[in-house]
Amino acid sequence: MSGQRVLVIGAGLGGLALAHALVRAGIDVHVYEADDGSGDRFQGYRIGLAPLGWAELRACLPERLYALAEATSGDLDGPGLLFDERLTLLSSDLPGPPDETRAVDRQVLRRILLGGLGDRVTHGKRLTGVAETGETVTARFADGTQAMGDVLVGADGGNSVVRRHVAPEVGHVDAGLCGAMGRTPITERFAELVPGRGTMVKGPGITLMLGRMRFAREPSEAAAELVPGLVLPHRDSYVRWVLLVPPEHPASRQTLVDARELVLELIDGWHPDLRELVRSADMSAAGPAKVYDRPVPAWPAGRITLLGDAAHLTLASGGNGANTAIQDARRLGDRLAEVHRGERDLRSALTEYQADLLERGNAAVEHGKEAMKRFVPADSQSSR
Repeated sequence: MSGQRVLVIGAGLGGLALAHALVRAGIDVHVYEADDGSGDRFQGYRIGLAPLGWAELRACLPERLYALAEATSGDLDGPGLLFDERLTLLSSDLPGPPDETRAVDRQVLRRILLGGLGDRVTHGKRLTGVAETGETVTARFADGTQAMGDVLVGADGGNSVVRRHVAPEVGHVDAGLCGAMGRTPITERFAELVPGRGTMVKGPGITLMLGRMRFAREPSEAAAELVPGLVLPHRDSYVRWVLLVPPEHPASRQTLVDARELVLELIDGWHPDLRELVRSADMSAAGPAKVYDRPVPAWPAGRITLLGDAAHLTLASGGNGANTAIQDARRLGDRLAEVHRGERDLRSALTEYQADLLERGNAAVEHGKEAMKRFVPADSQSSR
């Protein structure tokens, strides 16, 4: 595939990791992103990267960017605690992520992944359609422009335009869940709520989940030393909280901008530390959760393929969305590098990648559904 071009649609974690992998392999790649690049897009706060995710990320990134990602991560050591709504300890042995999983801030990691790609990323390009003709793929954008290449990768998220092209029969189904989420700067008072890898608070019909994001090094300072020229925003360590809104609550049927008042209403009468944690949040949001209504099937292998949420939209309860997307990026990058070196043909490479993608991705979706049972009351599960 020497001298040919890969178009990546979507500058999320998976799409950017793939771009870095292809640059390392000497492959011409360009990323097209719908947002205008003026700021962070809201997709959540803290995520956990397991050891395999870190290994795959390291294989994709230049060493200095990987070192920065590692330096700005945080440990997930310590017990997993379960409290009732009055902070009476019920258990100190909740299951947690795999050993050596580390927390990363999603927005900080995305800024790091944008580093070094420069003009290989173009913002403000909302995809409206794709076409494959012979040995050429074409991406059409809402601004009337188009781009042509030899391979097109849909890394454009759960509402993927590319997925609708290759697997139009697969739609969405409402998961019957609404998550309200916020980020509160860590103080001594709030740090005591999450002394370990995570804390779950079980109230009557409601679950509140807390996770700490304590940066090993403050991101802007770490970037100034490790990757001069890459500017990261100042970011204080924080507690990320998530509350699952009961499916019968009116909020579960609408998208909200700010979740604080909703959550305070739902946890009325809870321990003052929990209410103050929510009240002190500097950002918060709420919205419905969706998954694909069936596993994404195999499609005829051509020059168009998928990556990340575009292929396997998972519930956050599984904690594996980012890890799976980064695995996709590494494995697709490896297959395209083999083609670039003349070791195999493009069709066989993408066929092999697709089979691996769907096996791992559909398993990740099912894992998220199973994991959700730990957080949702049994009566709510039976109603769906």
